[in-house]
Amino acid sequence: MNTALSSASPIAWLAGVDGGGTKTLVRIATVDGRVLAEAAGPGSALRNGADAAWRAIMATIAQAFTHAGLAMPPLPQLAVGIGIAGYNVAQWAADFHAAAPAFGALQAATDGITTLLGAHRGEPGAVIAVGTGTIGIAADIDGRQRTVDGWGFPSGDDASGAWMGIRAIHHTQPAIDGRAARGALANAVLAFCAGELPAADTHNARSERETILDWLASADQAAFARLARLVVTHAGDDDAARAIMQAAADEIASMAGALDPQQRLPLALCGGLADALNGYLSAGLRQRIVAAESDAADGALLLAKRALQSTKD
Repeated sequence: MNTALSSASPIAWLAGVDGGGTKTLVRIATVDGRVLAEAAGPGSALRNGADAAWRAIMATIAQAFTHAGLAMPPLPQLAVGIGIAGYNVAQWAADFHAAAPAFGALQAATDGITTLLGAHRGEPGAVIAVGTGTIGIAADIDGRQRTVDGWGFPSGDDASGAWMGIRAIHHTQPAIDGRAARGALANAVLAFCAGELPAADTHNARSERETILDWLASADQAAFARLARLVVTHAGDDDAARAIMQAAADEIASMAGALDPQQRLPLALCGGLADALNGYLSAGLRQRIVAAESDAADGALLLAKRALQSTKD
């Protein structure tokens, strides 16, 4: 969706926003594309509401201008491109646009689209982005676009950090019960959950069961995704962790096959878990994968340029 707003002030700046579940990355540039600075802030996924998303985005844009040594400009001087998790849910997207500040121009899409744009510089190609969530998108040479997964937490986003985290907890529970072998992963998950909880009263220390239950009571997608790094860390010394990593890699292979059955498009594996999963992929799939030319924040800057151009058409 594109929104262009008329203003007496000429647009002087571009802002590209990569809005994920655990982090928001903003990159700012001049209108001719010269990148000035970037900043990272808290997650802005639309699952948490449009107002919360805009608060995170605006604070991070302001921080990026501070990093560039500049004052935050008037909003009509900004052309903004945003790729944000949850934008594929129509109501969330509508709420997001309804709450949008009065930028000079705005174009928004899912974060998968901006990842695709950045990875292949707007040319045909395919990406599988695997971080807090997971989505695969292909832009074919005939102009068609395909999407796989991206169904969202908790029913979809296979191979994602949250998907791994759920499986890590599911392994830990029977290990605590004595129904399964208890190894490095279960112990690490238990220690992690205990560390995220308020300190227990010294006269009423939590049992292991209470620790997990208390953590689960407030766990959201981002919380489960934080457990993924334990899976990655212990895949070399714990069979359960290694099995989760291999299962995630198998899901990535399935997505790649559905995105580009004829294997004619360059495929980039992107996101925070891409490097960790690469070693679990088959040799054939690894040979197909190309390095992304840039990231989702640069893809969002491409959206910002399109938004700027729309004000001139």
